[in-house]
Amino acid sequence: MQQKIHGITVLALLAALAVLAVLSVGLPHSVANALLFIALFGFLALVQTPATRPLLLAVSGFVIIRYIAWRFESFPIHGGLPTKIAAAALLAAELYCMGVVLLGYFVNVRPLERQPLPLPTDPDLLPLVDVYIPTYSEPLSVVAPTVCGAVEIDYPKDRFRVHVLDDGFPRSKTAKSLAQRQALAERAAQLKELCARHGAIYLTRESNEHAKSGNLNAALQNTAGELIAILDADHVPTRDFLRSTVGFFMQDPKAALVQTPHFFTNPDPLEKNLGLFNQMPAENDLFYRVVQPGLDTWNTSFFCGSGAVVRRAAIMEVGGFSTDSITEDASTSVKLHQRGWRSVYFGRPMVAGLQPETISGFLVQRIRWGVGMMQILMKQNPWLIRGLTPAQRFCYFSVGLFWFFPFARLVTFLVPIIGIVFKLQMYPGGTDNLLSYTLPFLVVALLTAERLNGRFRRIFSSELYETLQAFYMLPALVSALARPNAPTFSVTPKGEQSEADFISEFRLPFYGMFVCCAIGLLWGMVRMVHEPESRPILVAGVLWIAFNLFLSFGALGALFEKAQRRARPRIDIDEPITVSGEFGEQEVLLLDANELGLRIRVPDGLVLDRFEVRFQHHLLAAYVIPPFNAASNDYVALYAPRSPEEERAAVILAYGDSDRWMRQWKRREASANFIKSLLGMLAISLRGAHAHARHVVRKGFHG
Repeated sequence: MQQKIHGITVLALLAALAVLAVLSVGLPHSVANALLFIALFGFLALVQTPATRPLLLAVSGFVIIRYIAWRFESFPIHGGLPTKIAAAALLAAELYCMGVVLLGYFVNVRPLERQPLPLPTDPDLLPLVDVYIPTYSEPLSVVAPTVCGAVEIDYPKDRFRVHVLDDGFPRSKTAKSLAQRQALAERAAQLKELCARHGAIYLTRESNEHAKSGNLNAALQNTAGELIAILDADHVPTRDFLRSTVGFFMQDPKAALVQTPHFFTNPDPLEKNLGLFNQMPAENDLFYRVVQPGLDTWNTSFFCGSGAVVRRAAIMEVGGFSTDSITEDASTSVKLHQRGWRSVYFGRPMVAGLQPETISGFLVQRIRWGVGMMQILMKQNPWLIRGLTPAQRFCYFSVGLFWFFPFARLVTFLVPIIGIVFKLQMYPGGTDNLLSYTLPFLVVALLTAERLNGRFRRIFSSELYETLQAFYMLPALVSALARPNAPTFSVTPKGEQSEADFISEFRLPFYGMFVCCAIGLLWGMVRMVHEPESRPILVAGVLWIAFNLFLSFGALGALFEKAQRRARPRIDIDEPITVSGEFGEQEVLLLDANELGLRIRVPDGLVLDRFEVRFQHHLLAAYVIPPFNAASNDYVALYAPRSPEEERAAVILAYGDSDRWMRQWKRREASANFIKSLLGMLAISLRGAHAHARHVVRKGFHG
């Protein structure tokens, strides 16, 4: 039936194209060509299948290259110096963007989807695995669920060991006062007790040299497992983590790395402050569901610092985890690929982590990533080092090139305003040029992006994320390019809380962006009235500035930090579960849970006070927190664990099932819809800016 509907759709589209071809006969040449080309490409995009994907990318790439050639041909060589400088900056930004797009087409031409490989039934044949949990300054409330989840991984108990690698001990560089040293000593003692209670091994070292990579390398000298699983301190593994990854190493003796996606249980600051969490694909979904499978096709999927298993022999061959970059993970991957080792990306989310709760933490994380990639490009330039295949060179360059986006973002913000205010003709005008080159290019690029990535990323949300990072990342990137050895590792804050709403201290550049865009917009509209001969190019400039204005609205909305009172996020579950008590046994609906407690919906007439939760072979004692929601029959309860086993059972209940993360991935997928993406971004931006302004008027910046 679906094939029949698809066939009817194709025939209807072909008929529409034929009608459009007839109607275009009487139109001007440039208009007819533009309409026909856009219609034909739209047809190709709409009927895209895995078999036609390379054709779609080839046609789109041709249009982009054609546009670039026209931009060089139309460069204003006879204009004044200010015009030439502005035009050159704009052309450079366009070349950068086109380079990222074309390299992305290459990377994603045939994404690789893998299935798990079976393990031998004899447990003695399974490799010994060391699980590393590196930690520095994270609260124990963040580390404890990861330790509990790691100890309960479904793998023969005598074939894996969990190691907590503590770099936050009293001799740490961060301990600059007696009070700090005492606090770190207390934390270290509590961490040791946590490890002893749950059967993990506590490891530390004499110094903090080389941060996380140094911590991992120190652990290499104190462990002997054939494989090493690495989990960030806040990344709780599902029970099937090792059973789903170890098989790749057993099948391929040259496999050095198996990387899995990072799934997050809490919203990032933009999702939280703009109310977007689980309303659309998460920001990292594009990387883990599109980019990494594409890289895997070319044996370039790389280590992401956590949720990965590596082969000890491969790591030792390259001298341990890389210390050449503050993104030690990607840098280590380059060295492994240079030596001919292979990597695997298995796209099933099996670790659940925490994202930064504030804009400050978000920027710390992203600046570290961007600066780390600059270090890799400077020290391990994929075009200069030996051992990589041509495809791997393209892939690594693609990943590194992306992080130059702050330069392009600044240019695309300033150039249209400067052009309109100072009357600089830096972009070719004329209706024919706009219809013959600019319009087809824009439509083709946007349609291709929607067809490839629309399920996993609203394309205009990408613009907002980049805008929010650009102003603060740009100085850090310039510094890293000038002094690649200077940057130091910064731990991303996790588990932050705030009792009240406030305006982020990072607001000032975005106030400036808003004011500049408003001035440019008004100036352009006035010029459109008084300069009718320049209207085509002025219209394009005004629309461009209007788009940047809406981005500033969205950024201001994101900078209105909402209160973060809950220490740990609750996981949406909506699955039946059994509870027992004096009333006997009763099946109820488990609405959500974390390692501290749960919320359940009970049948009419059931009254709970203290009860036990029963699942698989586990029992969990819990007690109700009033008030009881009689309207919905909902109870909120906290656990009262009676043993370490019950503490771990609470973690398994909330975080142990990777099927749950797969379902959540599926639920937040979006249908590819360019118009919906645009209108949704506009509505979100306006709503966020309004909330920001209202808070400032009522309570000031910190009220």
